[in-house]
Amino acid sequence: MMLPFHGDFISSESGEYQELQRAIEENHAGGFMLGTRVGAFGIQRGQPYATATMINILQKSARIPLLFAADFERGTAMRLEEGTSFPHAMAVAAAGRPQDAYTVGRITANEARAVGVHWIFAPVADVNSNPDNPIINVRSFGEDPRRVGAFVKAYVYGVEENGGLATVKHFPGHGDTVIDSHLELPAVTSDRAQLGRVELVPFRAAFAAGASTVMTGHLAVPALEDDPGRPATLSQSILSGLLRGEMGFEGLVVTDSLDMGGVARHYAPGEASVQAILAGADLLLQAGAPDAALAALRDAAKSGRLPIERIDQSVVRVLRAKALVGLHRNRFVNLEALPRLLARAEFERAADEIASRGVTLLRYMPGTLPLDAARPLKLLLVSIAGDPDPFPGRVLEAELRRHVDSLESLRFDTRFAPIGNFDVASLRSYDAVILALFVRVADRKGSVALPGEQAAAVRRALAMEKPAIVACFGSPYVIRHFPEAKTWLGVFSTADVAQKAAARAIFGQTPVRGRIPVSVPGAARIGEGIDVAANPMKLEAANAETRAKIGPAVKLLEQGVAERAFPGGVLAVGHRGRLAVYACGKLSRAAGAAKVDADTIYDTASLTKPVVTTTLAAMLCEQGQLDISAPVGRYLPEWARGANAEQRARVTVAHLLAHASGLPAHEGYFLKSKGRAEILARAVAQPLSYEPGSQTIYSDIGFILLGAIIESLTGRGLDELAKERIFAPLGMTNTMFRPRKSLRARIASTERTVARKQFVHGEVHDENAWAMGGVAGHAGMFSTGPDLAIFCQMLLNGGIYAHKRILWRKTVAEFTSANPLAANTRTLGWNVPTERSSSGQYFSKQSIGHTGFTGTSIWIDPTKELFVVLLTNAARVHVNLEDDLIRRVQPAVHNAIVERLALAPAGSQESAR
Repeated sequence: MMLPFHGDFISSESGEYQELQRAIEENHAGGFMLGTRVGAFGIQRGQPYATATMINILQKSARIPLLFAADFERGTAMRLEEGTSFPHAMAVAAAGRPQDAYTVGRITANEARAVGVHWIFAPVADVNSNPDNPIINVRSFGEDPRRVGAFVKAYVYGVEENGGLATVKHFPGHGDTVIDSHLELPAVTSDRAQLGRVELVPFRAAFAAGASTVMTGHLAVPALEDDPGRPATLSQSILSGLLRGEMGFEGLVVTDSLDMGGVARHYAPGEASVQAILAGADLLLQAGAPDAALAALRDAAKSGRLPIERIDQSVVRVLRAKALVGLHRNRFVNLEALPRLLARAEFERAADEIASRGVTLLRYMPGTLPLDAARPLKLLLVSIAGDPDPFPGRVLEAELRRHVDSLESLRFDTRFAPIGNFDVASLRSYDAVILALFVRVADRKGSVALPGEQAAAVRRALAMEKPAIVACFGSPYVIRHFPEAKTWLGVFSTADVAQKAAARAIFGQTPVRGRIPVSVPGAARIGEGIDVAANPMKLEAANAETRAKIGPAVKLLEQGVAERAFPGGVLAVGHRGRLAVYACGKLSRAAGAAKVDADTIYDTASLTKPVVTTTLAAMLCEQGQLDISAPVGRYLPEWARGANAEQRARVTVAHLLAHASGLPAHEGYFLKSKGRAEILARAVAQPLSYEPGSQTIYSDIGFILLGAIIESLTGRGLDELAKERIFAPLGMTNTMFRPRKSLRARIASTERTVARKQFVHGEVHDENAWAMGGVAGHAGMFSTGPDLAIFCQMLLNGGIYAHKRILWRKTVAEFTSANPLAANTRTLGWNVPTERSSSGQYFSKQSIGHTGFTGTSIWIDPTKELFVVLLTNAARVHVNLEDDLIRRVQPAVHNAIVERLALAPAGSQESAR
């Protein structure tokens, strides 16, 4: 007999604990099943450590090792708070890949064994051929018997090859029923031939794969059992005759829970237990009254009604199963290993991929999918649960928020928030609406349809003729009730991982390629699905026409090389999401120097300020760690103790970002200071040169201090933070501080310096940054044209690139708008076009940009959807500090690009010339 237990902490003095111990010591329970509880706000799952610890306690109490089982149909997260969550079987099948079922079984078995569970009550082998089935539904792999068999077989292999016992259920097949066996006894009315062609096919496939166990169904099957009121669980002709005899199954047979209505409403607990064993079952699961069941079994054995030979057969099978999972060698859980074995990142990735492949588009109004996260979008999510659920769509909402700037959410269910409060007229104010329908398949519910009031509200919403995406989580058959829905996304699962997959599909992070594994009368045929390509949200290569248009700008770059303005350079131009990259010249003026190519790495000098320091400051503002309106002294206490104390107290972090702090432009700290700490000490004590906020003087020192503030708030170096939070998420793989020596063949050299008395190659040019170890808030970043293009496009997209959210759109707007602290001549961290700007004549007032002393620049114009990255090692640093030809090349290049792309205002080109 297997009894239930819950995986949370219980005191050894509690009645629950004492009852578990009594079950072992007095009733000699052979195992336990991990279950969940129903709390005030829904299902309460167990905790892994508490589960594993309780298993060890119970194992220690037992003379013979205990077998532990769990219904992990959707992975361990179905019963445990941590662990991997998989979508329902139908969502797995929608991808059309049986190997995905193997992966589900493999990962589930590994995680189950990690917490001490040996026996997995899955997979479901039922063929869901009845659209009105209230309990199997999405738990089935579909309605095609052979296809279901292929997925069942793969799942069994996944479990059995990784140390678990797989259980195929619910024999002989629960798919063609209209009654939930938790409530009453359903009937499968198919004849024997039909059963062989449909219901039994997946079970045969499972047995061929080596399934260790079978779970019986509480089903009346007249074609197999003469007594119309006898469930298969208690039928000798079905379990001993068909299953053991004809099909040759020699493994364990376990009953479905004996407290379910299909049995309990017709048989007393003791009688049901006796008849199940007589029929051929080996284990009794959750007998309604365990003591009564055990007493009845003892009486039946003593009277001879239950032969000892029959009992011995089951005992041997049980012991064989326990040996199969190694309980005779080790029965205990290694608690120290649990963090390494549960909820691994690779498991989560696999689950996400499986869930994404199963999302299926069944109806489609062109233009509704995918939504574009790069555009400002006001989105409404309406989550409607056909069950009591205080937070329907919670995971979906969280995932959507990563993509969209403005999301409002409404939630309705059958208990906490009635749908009558839904004002459908409010839909008019949104750009798009997502109607998320959660139709959960649950025991004792008896239905898989939305309640009438909720369905009526959905119809009213669809009648508003507002672009609406209906995302149905759960039963695929709901679609037949809403023919007016123009875009319908079938997700086939309410699991958390499925909700995340749906959000990714809605925004095009993943393609939609699923195929529905069942047919829905009047709405969809099995195998249907509409493909929608993903929107990678990445820069695409510019076409030949665009590249030709930018030709004159390239000629200007080549002319700059010829005039010795710089040895070489890279030009990256992005327009409306398309990128063109050009390279010319050489890495240096040295004889035999290599040619520059698109991936040549340049010392970007002061581009470090906006790309790294400003972006990290903006991130910390979003996280609430940094208040730019706060005085600098809050974050750097030494600052307040310097000269001009009254003035210094008025200097805010925003003053530093806007170059309006009163600090001078530059000091040669490297001449008198050694090391990072000394330079930072001098910068913090630097006397002010003017009244804070009275003028704007571009200052390296202000950004040295900003870098120090960021590092003090995080306890991390700027280089580490930049890599972790900017470069790596964006895929800027060639951007870094302190490039390793092996990269020098790709790095353009800069100048011969006074301090170092050699050509600087692969080390930061700026002397203060060099003296600080190569990492500073004002300089030190090395990068390439394509990498900086990614960063520029991220800002044009409103803070997101390749579906990785770096900043929120409102934060981007705050940091890229002209700032009054700088008399609107700068933003927080960026320059804006001025009369003699390096951006030329045409970049709009909304543009932002920056230059670097080594001959680098970035300019971004959101009104034109344009950016230009120009990287050189200019002559002013390469040969002659007085030679500033780069200042003439930069605006000319930008003017040529804007003109040739026909983005210049009419009649303005002549004046520019």
